[in-house]
Amino acid sequence: MELINQLARETGFVKRARKLLAFNFVNTLMFSFCNQANTSLPDIVADLNQQFDVDISKEGLHKKFSAQAVVFLKELIKYQLSKQLSLQADSELNKHFTSVTIKDSSKFYLPSTYNGDYPGFGNFSKTNGLMNLQYEYDLVNGNWIALELTTIKTNDQQDSKQSIGTIEKGGFYLRDLGYITPTYLKGVIEKGASFLNRMPPQINVHTPDKKPIDWQKIANKFNKTGAGALDMDVLIYKKELLECRLVIERVTGDEYRKRLKHAEQSAKKHGVGLSKERKFKCRYNLFITNVDRTILPIEKIKKTYYLRWQIELVFKTWKSFFEINKVKKVKKERMECQLLAKLLWILLNLRLCWCCVKGVAGRFTNKQTELGVNLLQNKEMIVKECGFKYIQHEGW
Repeated sequence: MELINQLARETGFVKRARKLLAFNFVNTLMFSFCNQANTSLPDIVADLNQQFDVDISKEGLHKKFSAQAVVFLKELIKYQLSKQLSLQADSELNKHFTSVTIKDSSKFYLPSTYNGDYPGFGNFSKTNGLMNLQYEYDLVNGNWIALELTTIKTNDQQDSKQSIGTIEKGGFYLRDLGYITPTYLKGVIEKGASFLNRMPPQINVHTPDKKPIDWQKIANKFNKTGAGALDMDVLIYKKELLECRLVIERVTGDEYRKRLKHAEQSAKKHGVGLSKERKFKCRYNLFITNVDRTILPIEKIKKTYYLRWQIELVFKTWKSFFEINKVKKVKKERMECQLLAKLLWILLNLRLCWCCVKGVAGRFTNKQTELGVNLLQNKEMIVKECGFKYIQHEGW
């Protein structure tokens, strides 16, 4: 409790002794049974009174939702990001990598009143607000690395450039197409880390002797050998060539026709033609990686990349089960505080469940998880009602 109150003082959320302690404020927001859209100020006031015998008016509570409160909750999440237990998972990958990190973003609509602070963008939303949630997770030790509420103006490519500093030597990074840029891939290589990604269709591909790849020859080789996939060394991009492996996997006829139709519609929308090379690429799954073949052979490429889908299951669960995307029109700082508190609750709950699954729940007495112990007071109820239901449902 003291740690939480200390962070509150450092962020300016609490400046002098008050009847509403920072711990009570966070606890009430985290353990609200309703989503933000169905939680009113009287509900929060009643919870504070019932749980902590705190008597505060709606007006007084409304003032507590301030910019300092948002910073305070962000600091709580940052603290959890930096103070986590190291729990090694049983996996082939952790024999070769210090971490296996997946990252993705999820977007959801906000009421139009937030359009100024969280503007819409293009086809996503032009009148409503739009929240962009960036989440990064380590599959090896169960730790979350980043969790940020951002605007759509910070897209995935910009995020990948800004987060190069977090890449660590020996790590293995799996990310969606939207994050892939020459700057990002070069940063991974220079840091002594590894990547596995789908290859963006617009990338130039060359042979090791710097000649353009002949996609017709690739198609002929598939037809001649009947192989399911090909693995070759290539140079990608144009200005600054990067060495990597290119794994090419042929897709089914139905999938090819679906991709071709989508590519034709996209080309028509942008007023351009569809090149012969682009049509060829529609026929294949294209993966790029700098991991050695002895560590990640061709037959494991697709299965390993699909680990990234786990983060999409996380987003799906957060929206369908925890309903973080159901937001009503309230003071902006209140909306942000309620979302951040719910995300903090989810992360601590997942951490608790990971420890329980690994048989080390007792280690929560460690000082590294002091914050988690203080907040997760009713562990048995959480695990029973939500935690293991989540694990069983999503296969974690």
